[in-house]
Amino acid sequence: MTERVDITIIGAGVVGCSIAYELSRVFPDDNIIVVEKNLQINGENQSSRNSGVIHAGIFYNKKLSPLKAKLCLEGNRLLYEFCKKNNVLHKNTGKIVVATEDIEIDYLNDVLKIAKENGVEGIRELSSQEIKQLEPNIFGIAGLYVPSSGIVETTQLINKLSQLAEANGVIFLTGNKVENVRLSNEDKSLFTVTVKSTSLVEEFNTRVLINCAGLYSDEISKLVNPKTNYEIQPIKGDYAKFYCLKRKDIKLNGLNVYPVPFGYYSNGERAVVSFDKFLELLEKNEVTKSLGVHLSPTFDLENFKSNDNIQNIKNSDSFIHNTIIIGPAYSKPENKEDYKNSRDVHYFYKMIKPFFPNINIDDISLHQTGIRAKLKNFHDFVIEQDVDMPNFINLVGIDSPGLTSCLAIAKYILPMVKNILS
Repeated sequence: MTERVDITIIGAGVVGCSIAYELSRVFPDDNIIVVEKNLQINGENQSSRNSGVIHAGIFYNKKLSPLKAKLCLEGNRLLYEFCKKNNVLHKNTGKIVVATEDIEIDYLNDVLKIAKENGVEGIRELSSQEIKQLEPNIFGIAGLYVPSSGIVETTQLINKLSQLAEANGVIFLTGNKVENVRLSNEDKSLFTVTVKSTSLVEEFNTRVLINCAGLYSDEISKLVNPKTNYEIQPIKGDYAKFYCLKRKDIKLNGLNVYPVPFGYYSNGERAVVSFDKFLELLEKNEVTKSLGVHLSPTFDLENFKSNDNIQNIKNSDSFIHNTIIIGPAYSKPENKEDYKNSRDVHYFYKMIKPFFPNINIDDISLHQTGIRAKLKNFHDFVIEQDVDMPNFINLVGIDSPGLTSCLAIAKYILPMVKNILS
């Protein structure tokens, strides 16, 4: 007889690990397995290759992106609470969003409108002078201050979630790729999952199957139910960096600094159009909404690792590094594993120069590349039980703000799992 488990999660990114952690707390007596194709939890995926920003919930329109709007706001609170409780390196930095020319004012006003509709607290409008008071080297004709934004050290977060889940009995099968999923011959209410590692092929039955496969979530969905039509449209995001203490005129005070969001075409180029035209293009799926190439502070991990008191992080300021990340700069990858850099330093320079006027090209160096799991022709997360196979739960197109939303997503699917297991 084939071995049986209660819950199987495919994918050990930040969302998969969050779900494993949450379910292991709620169902301590159930057998839970997480299957991950990479050899380690923090492998080559979108969870480990991003800017680590904790979003506030100001960019996600309730009409187009209701789940993103809801889960980002809830996730923001849950993530800060989790990081504080579990000593995960994070900082509530705050964020400023700046408009640098008149055509951008309507975009900025839309951000304020969305923030108020979503219930984001503490946001306030900034004049050009008030922007300078917060960040003297940033230029804007108008802006917004968002106090609940921050940053988190993503590898620590994922490691802590997986460690806590393991302590609760969750088994992580790393270096295992899902080769096949079919209804069990022994019991049609179960799935038989076939996994393959470098050395062997194994099969087991599972009562609940949760698809958290990120870039490959569309392929897993079709593997289980060929009728599904999800299509992940991978979007490459390159990052650069600079050292902000190199000169006084590029020093920053530690906030996340964003331009106004805008639309970009499939080739990664910005749509320089009025806000009304942008909405028209967005409705037709001719552009994708981007939060823009922004500036985010980073953590000094070497200082953190050498500190004797890392078990109780009270002053995260002491671990803030003077290296600033620039990005993401979007482009179309050749495939889902195309992590080679596509943008040069001139592109980053061009994108941040309007709001960061003192930066020079030779201040900038290339950093890393990530790939975002954008769901084609969708503006929102897809989190739902399969129509034909309700014990199969799909999480598809979990791109930004997936990191911020991870713990809220885990709680969101909890009633689905309870219903299946009851």
